[in-house]
Formats: sequence, C-alpha cells, structure tokens
Amino acid sequence: MAAQLIREKGIEHTTLAHIAEAANISKGTLYYYYATKGDLIFDIADRHMNNMTSRVFRRLESSGSGQSPRTVFRLVLDTVMHSRSRGHTHVYLLQEALTQNPSLKARFVEEYHRWRGIIEEGLTRIYGDQREYTVMAQVLLTTLDGLVLQRLVGSDTVPIDDIAAFFEQAGALYQGLPRDESDSLS
Repeated sequence: MAAQLIREKGIEHTTLAHIAEAANISKGTLYYYYATKGDLIFDIADRHMNNMTSRVFRRLESSGSGQSPRTVFRLVLDTVMHSRSRGHTHVYLLQEALTQNPSLKARFVEEYHRWRGIIEEGLTRIYGDQREYTVMAQVLLTTLDGLVLQRLVGSDTVPIDDIAAFFEQAGALYQGLPRDESDSLS
C-alpha cells in the first residue's frame, strides 16, 4: 500500500497520514510502527530488495539444476525485467537514496554488495571453477539496473535472449582464458 502511494505521489508528497488513510488505519497505529517516513521507506526498501532476491532464487530453484548458462541468465533477466511495480519502487527508492536519505543510500550499498556476492556465487556454480567473477557480476548487476530503467522509460524492447546469450559467451570466454590472464582482468 505504501509503496503504491509512493509510486503514485512520489516520496516527497506522500505523508504517513496519507499512508494511514489508504491503509484504513489510524495515524497513531502507523506511528507506533514507524516513527518517521524514513523508517517506513527503509522498511519498504528492505522488503523490496528481499522480495526481488527471493523471487530470482525461486525461479532458479524451480527451473532445476543443470541448466545451461544461457537459461540461467535468461531466468534472472526475465524475472527482474518483468517485475514492473518492483522496478518503479526500486527507482523511487534509489532517487530518495541519492538525493536526501543517507541511511537508505547505505542500505543500497549493502544490498548491491550482497547481490554481487550472490551473482558471483551463481557464476561459480554455472561455470564450475574457482575463478573470481567479481567483474562479471558487477557488469551483470549494472546491466540489470540499466535495463530496468530503459524499460520504465519506454525504451525499445529488451532482447533478453540476446543479452543472456552475450553473458553466456562472455562467461565461456572468461572461463577459457589461462588463469593468469583472467586474473588480470579483475
């Protein structure tokens, strides 16, 4: 409810009173749980990030093990790209973090670090070696953010299959490099 109001009115123009009214609860009840709008925004950000992460994991787990790298990349891209309301929430929260909420900004830094670690772990599972996939994880995460922004502004249709194929090829190329050359790339 609160996330929807924030998407509709913007963070700056959404008050706790608006949220209480939309949720059909008293302001006192809402203030009991959230002393400030910042506390509520932090909770929304937390839930948003945890939901997105668990959604990707559920999709990967339900697809079964032994999937090709292209299939895994496609699942991740597809899950993130088709989460329309979450994309809007993510952008509004990022805007708030960048312009006026240092604690939310710190939360994003933590979460991006965690997501990179998850992606690195996933890449290691996909390719089955002990290389460090830090750079590839960063590029994939940055690509996801950029694709979400492009989709939200109505840019061209995103060729998810082509992007998944690109990441599959990049991973195979990286995996095929001699150990010392690939280490110098990161």
